[in-house]
Amino acid sequence: MEVEIENSTNLEELRLKKRFELELSEEATIGELLSELDLNRLKEEDGSLSSLVMVFKNKKAVRSVDEKLSEGDKIKIMPLASGG
Repeated sequence: MEVEIENSTNLEELRLKKRFELELSEEATIGELLSELDLNRLKEEDGSLSSLVMVFKNKKAVRSVDEKLSEGDKIKIMPLASGG
């Protein structure tokens, strides 16, 4: 299956890829997507996502790495806003 990724982060692993498509196995999860992108550091041991980023699937926030993906899903990875 193919999903579309939009990257709004400065993550070293994705820094040159702003929008791209990725082929994944059927029944893939957000966790598998992060592994495929070499972003395992964004997965917490309890199955949640790191507080470093927000991940959206079809414009809805994803909270778990176990979230299932489907053909044509649009995934957006964004940094959390910070300030001071």
